[in-house]
Amino acid sequence: MHSNIEVSAVLLSQEQKQWLLSLSGHLSMQNGYSLDSLVNTNKNYTQEGIIRGNQSVLKNAYGVNSKEDLINTFDAFCNTNRSQHFMMCMAEHVRQDLISKRYHVDRDQNENRGTELGIMLGWGERHKTYLARCGIRAFDIGRYAFLCRCGVTVGLITEDEAWYYLARIGKVAQPLFTNWQEFATSYIVGRCVWLEIETKDYDFDSNFNFRYDVAGKVNDAAQDLKMILSDDDHPWCQLNWEIVI
Repeated sequence: MHSNIEVSAVLLSQEQKQWLLSLSGHLSMQNGYSLDSLVNTNKNYTQEGIIRGNQSVLKNAYGVNSKEDLINTFDAFCNTNRSQHFMMCMAEHVRQDLISKRYHVDRDQNENRGTELGIMLGWGERHKTYLARCGIRAFDIGRYAFLCRCGVTVGLITEDEAWYYLARIGKVAQPLFTNWQEFATSYIVGRCVWLEIETKDYDFDSNFNFRYDVAGKVNDAAQDLKMILSDDDHPWCQLNWEIVI
């Protein structure tokens, strides 16, 4: 897909737009942005400052310097290699022979501990039922939606183009999850895999509780998601996941 693609106009209701913006819920909250409009806004900063911050995120965190870069990133986030590998780990977790054949490794947990594969296997085992359909796709979807908002804010894409791309990822997201809680779980597990955090750092008797010493990497994100899910005024607690896109 190239930057000069002609996108079709997408007619969306206000509820549909709110649902699509809410896919960026965690990153929007983390940066103090509301979900009231497509453009990122924060009452504590000037719009010029927000634009500079979004430009920095796009360039330094994602290598996006142009409209074409942004659209290529959207394409990649529709299903990254890491997401595909995680699904393979969950699907094959109980099959020693398939794991060994595909990854050319011994399935011994101690052997793989600390490696990307070992981390995926650990999280895959923990969530092979709950995330069987969606895996860690929410982490890619959430970033896609947030970068779409950044792209509009800095002027790389128009609002019409943004709604086109958000509707596109919305159609990918909707059949993968059954509710916002599942979306949040998929997101935080995806973040853990991305940051190479092992399951031993997680307290599975509680919801999104991590050891204090990993707070700098993921605990803050987990706390934000818990706040979202317990906030009756947040769109996640008001919008039906099954809304038609």
